[in-house]
Amino acid sequence: MMFNNMMRAEIWLQDRLASQQGIEDLAERLGYSSSQIRRNFKRCFGVSPSTYRDRLRLDKAALLLSYTQLGINEIALQCGYRNHSAFSRAFLRNYRISPREFRKAEKLKLEIRRRTMEHDYHVRIGHAKDQQTVVTRFYSTQAARNTALDFLDHEALEALPERLRDESPIAIVHGNPLTADFTCADLGVQIKADIADELAPPLPFRSLGLPAYRYASVTVDDLSELGDTLTFLLAKALPERGEFASGLPLKLLWPNGNARQRHKRKSGIEVRLPLSGERDNTTPAPYSPLADRTDRRSSKI
Repeated sequence: MMFNNMMRAEIWLQDRLASQQGIEDLAERLGYSSSQIRRNFKRCFGVSPSTYRDRLRLDKAALLLSYTQLGINEIALQCGYRNHSAFSRAFLRNYRISPREFRKAEKLKLEIRRRTMEHDYHVRIGHAKDQQTVVTRFYSTQAARNTALDFLDHEALEALPERLRDESPIAIVHGNPLTADFTCADLGVQIKADIADELAPPLPFRSLGLPAYRYASVTVDDLSELGDTLTFLLAKALPERGEFASGLPLKLLWPNGNARQRHKRKSGIEVRLPLSGERDNTTPAPYSPLADRTDRRSSKI
């Protein structure tokens, strides 16, 4: 029970990286005292909630700098920093390089990857409608982060309610998509709206609505191709089309399978990389900064 509650706390922190809500807000939501949250969270995740959220913010900032066209001011705000200066100081302390120089270095890495690619993939640009899912969160170990995780073999799917076993599986993967540094993922099934309205998912599952989004997709036969596929999308396919990743989590879908038959149907995995709402209709150009926004105050947790 304690881990399930701290999992809820971890999800709450990740979902509110841009927010200035603090530990008191989290404690009130979970029905614990602030000291209990800090103590139990550290038992489960090895660090305090504030340290964990700082890591998530900087990890997200690195991803947005690497693969999106967002300006540094916008990235700072999306990651919960009150202004450009506060963000740059935190980023420099963690990565030993400024955000601007980090972005340049990552763009160079993408260019090098593009020049050395040996395979092309068929890419489809699509638009997903609002979607309902029932998912549970699981966490990868350090040893597993650099491997192609087979999500359909995860024991979480065995705990799905019987009525959901015939639905199509989905994995929402958090972390850097190009390095496969997956810290955690939400794994479950896609469900119809009428089912979502009457369903009360059992713990540790939860209902999760996915808003409409644009995406670039590639279908692969096995997750061992995931690294090459994402390299192709980010280094070649998107720049050639004037498209940019949005920074939203990667989605993996099994449209030809279901949770009940997961051991029989592991082929036809659709890899969806969410795209920004706008595309560059000119030839690919350097990242352009967005307009500054009003500074926000931050609070400690």
